[in-house]
Amino acid sequence: MRYNESVQLLQSNGKAGASIVKYRYDKIKKVMLMIIREAGIISFEELSNRTLRRLTPFDGNNQWYMEAIVTDLEARGQLECPMLNGQLFVRTVR
Repeated sequence: MRYNESVQLLQSNGKAGASIVKYRYDKIKKVMLMIIREAGIISFEELSNRTLRRLTPFDGNNQWYMEAIVTDLEARGQLECPMLNGQLFVRTVR
């Protein structure tokens, strides 16, 4: 694995967003998807809390990475993010 590889994130409108280091993207994505699969559907707030507890701290704004990766996975059709009772939830696409 090369540590300088990056992933081009997608935005909800399908346009290109920021790019982040692939290693970091893969690590956060793996943890988030595991938590979402365990829960079935989970609030974004709870997903953030559980993910950040399982990750080793790293440089940068962890909350930003979480939001950017959820948006990217939603744009790629892997996640759905419905609003329920005024709160954002996350679930995998069936």
